[in-house]
Amino acid sequence: MTTSTDSPFSDKLMLYHIGFLFKAAQNYHGAGLTSSMRTDLVTAYEGTILKSLMITKKWFDLMIQNKWLEQPPLAPNGEEIAEQK
Repeated sequence: MTTSTDSPFSDKLMLYHIGFLFKAAQNYHGAGLTSSMRTDLVTAYEGTILKSLMITKKWFDLMIQNKWLEQPPLAPNGEEIAEQK
């Protein structure tokens, strides 16, 4: 215990580790989904993965907003490509 009010870890580091844990959880749920022989668990796994993806999107946007992470290359816009031809 100290009387310091400064955080020993940066917000960037903590947010990065939280994102890593969410991605690891998605991998574990995906492995569970593919290895499960029970069809009733498929919807539970899918729901959990979708919720995790929504949270990961918010994490990703927050990291970009704070300029702690660069935006990855985006897929080309098919409509713009079709109009150019």
